[in-house]
Amino acid sequence: MLKRVLRTKERWLIAALAVLIILAIVIYAINYINYRHTYEEQAVMAENHLEAGNYEQAIESYIKALSMKNSDLELLSLGLAKAYIGINDFDKALEVLRSCYQKTQSVKAKEKIEEATIQKKEYEYIQTIGRADAYFNNAEYEKAISEYEKAKLIKSKEAASYKKIAEAYIALENYAAAEEEVLRGLALTESDELKVIRDKVDTYLLKARYDQTINAAAEYIYQENYPDGISKYHEAIAIMPSEEEAYVRLAQVYISLGEYENAVDLINSALKRVSGSALNETLSKAEALMEEEEERNETLKELYSALHSRDTDKLLDIMGSSLFIDKLAVDTPVYYSPFGDTALEDYGMIIYDDENIYVGALTDNGMKNGMGIQFQVIDNIIEQGWYYYLGEWNHDIPSGWGKTAESMKKTAEGKTQIRLTITEGTYENGLEAGNMRKYFYIDDEEVGSISYTATAGKPDPLRDEEGQPITNEEQRSYCIAKLFQDKKFTGEYYYVPYNTVWGIRVYK
Repeated sequence: MLKRVLRTKERWLIAALAVLIILAIVIYAINYINYRHTYEEQAVMAENHLEAGNYEQAIESYIKALSMKNSDLELLSLGLAKAYIGINDFDKALEVLRSCYQKTQSVKAKEKIEEATIQKKEYEYIQTIGRADAYFNNAEYEKAISEYEKAKLIKSKEAASYKKIAEAYIALENYAAAEEEVLRGLALTESDELKVIRDKVDTYLLKARYDQTINAAAEYIYQENYPDGISKYHEAIAIMPSEEEAYVRLAQVYISLGEYENAVDLINSALKRVSGSALNETLSKAEALMEEEEERNETLKELYSALHSRDTDKLLDIMGSSLFIDKLAVDTPVYYSPFGDTALEDYGMIIYDDENIYVGALTDNGMKNGMGIQFQVIDNIIEQGWYYYLGEWNHDIPSGWGKTAESMKKTAEGKTQIRLTITEGTYENGLEAGNMRKYFYIDDEEVGSISYTATAGKPDPLRDEEGQPITNEEQRSYCIAKLFQDKKFTGEYYYVPYNTVWGIRVYK
């Protein structure tokens, strides 16, 4: 009986234990199913967020999924890395992938590490180039160069960085540095764009050398060292024959030196190689000045000839012209010789002002010395006419034999006459000294002549038989000579005031 009871209790215990075990298994199964459902739901949610581009939510979901037991480390790590890459957090992505690879030695993780490393490099390069471009566009070239240098460290064989650094140096006018950068880039890339920049830099370097040569030429000209200045301008032309600046500047130097023909020839030669408004303007100026110079020289030649031959009508016509008054006689004295500039030391013409000119012998310092003639236009409220002295000069002073002619317009009783007086004789320090002779003309007809002597400019008196001076006390004058006409004594005598002093008319 007892045995039967015990067997019954054992059965109940075994049954209860079995029930408990079954219940535990059921509960575990239910929990596992719920866990797997939650895990799969979390993993699916993470993947959906990733595919939708919701990277922040994807990261959150992947991290939760990875934290669950028995999660798929490789699959979730790859997804999480993609999410981090989506927000450009390559360091986090690589951290996740490396952790996965250390635990799983997954081939996919390794490949993703390599892929992410390349993507990180590309991203950093693009970011660095972007910053550099922003600095460049803002003309902050030094900062731009610094960023482009960083980009070169990331991608050393990309031509863009070298190209932009060279362009930045060009903007800073540091052409030597630009050239060095281009050569470095070409050694690594052989880029056609860099070859274009190299040609551009070469042009800038050539232009810099051209500008330096022009500046050196200008400095020589400023110092009035014209030979070296002209030589430097020719050197600049040889450096860049297609640039107009050196031609224009050299032509302007020629113009300033009065070498208009050289300026015209230079510009005509330049126009065969280069065109430019400055060249054409300078050519027009040089041609106008050359034409004016030719007209001026022709006028000087005619003036010289007229004075040399004492053609007073031609002299007055030339000296009354606007060319003579406004251009020739403005900047005086003007020196001219038909035999060339070097002959001025011996013989030539000097224009002193618009009323006084001289032709004759000269010393090396421009003084009248020897035979010469000086002509003067007389035009004031008292007198209108002309006057000249032809004769010997000594250190700018009439001394020796000479001849004067004075033509004046006189109006009396409503009638205008031209009265001409010609005086011949010897002079000392500009005063009559010795035997003298005067001829008087009215309207080109001789009306008389006198012969007399003078001492220090004062005419000597004619004396009577007793040796006394013949005077006219009422008129305070004295007689100096008999008056002749056609070599015949007219019976009249020539009187002069007591204070008379005759000599060369004082030039203004």
